[in-house]
Amino acid sequence: MIYKNIFVDGIMHMGDMIMTAAVFPVLRKHCPEARITYLCSANLAFVAELLEGVDEVIPYSYTSGGGYGDVWKIGRQLAKRHFDLGISLDPRERVTLMKWIAQIPERVSMEQALGWELGWEKWFYTQDLALPAGWSYQEHSMAASFQQMMRGFFGDPSQEFVPPRLKPVAPDQEQWVETLLGKAPGPGKKIALCIQTTSRTKDWPVEKFCQVCDWLAETYGATLYFTGIPAHRERGKAILQGMEHREAVVDLIGKTSFLELTALLSRMDLLLTLDTGTAHIAAAAGCPVVTIFTFNSSVIYRAPGKNCAGVSGHLPCSGKHICIGPSRCPKSDCVDAVTVPMVETAIEQLFQETA
Repeated sequence: MIYKNIFVDGIMHMGDMIMTAAVFPVLRKHCPEARITYLCSANLAFVAELLEGVDEVIPYSYTSGGGYGDVWKIGRQLAKRHFDLGISLDPRERVTLMKWIAQIPERVSMEQALGWELGWEKWFYTQDLALPAGWSYQEHSMAASFQQMMRGFFGDPSQEFVPPRLKPVAPDQEQWVETLLGKAPGPGKKIALCIQTTSRTKDWPVEKFCQVCDWLAETYGATLYFTGIPAHRERGKAILQGMEHREAVVDLIGKTSFLELTALLSRMDLLLTLDTGTAHIAAAAGCPVVTIFTFNSSVIYRAPGKNCAGVSGHLPCSGKHICIGPSRCPKSDCVDAVTVPMVETAIEQLFQETA
């Protein structure tokens, strides 16, 4: 069946939003004329609007544990839109009930790609999609799992991964990047870095970043673009002060808009990053990515691009549904296990593959 009016919901964090956006290339392949509407968290609507394949975004604000009056209200509003297919990327109870109230005739759920299964919610779906036979979500990237499940829904035997993409950069952002790159101190590689996350357990020691940055400057004549929000400035200064080749650094921490960041990443030879949403944005912008992982699975959460790698110590206690969680673990083993040579080797291999 070819659907004409498709509703997708994904109430999730930015990184997960980008990874699960791997369903959109499949939807566009099988329903090229369809209008695709995406309901997402209101604070991430600006990201959803950048996803290739999305025609309209509905921002959704809610309070965890709050009332369900808004669920009924939105469901009735959706009913007037006459969607013919509803897809839940993370089918929690609110979005499950919304689609049922909206009377969308075909309603599918995709939670098995996230490693869990529906409870009572499954009775409100016409199909609870399963992973391909013999496919373990622990052994593939989340993006690949979602894409293969979507292909299974359409009976598509394709296997090659098609990364989710961002819409083309706007002319004014393109001009901003062109001007910035024209000021690069050298002709070598152009490498962006994301040097801090919102969780200290995902961060990597300053001194190790200093070593890798100097190595990049010496080995590749690289210009290094430090990126991040204003709260990351102190860490950026600490890394810069610990480097020998400070002249190679362009400090953009707290100085770019989100659109400027995506434009910058679209022109980089590499993003070296911690396990954060920036990794996934870069991949969708077409940038090669090396992500440093601590307690999270470098297989499941690898950035969703063809030229993306993850570096991890692969400790026995790391990984989804294995790690007890950084709030309860007093150790730093998973951070310490990632060495400078490991990161340098991953970068070398990626440059060889993309040469």
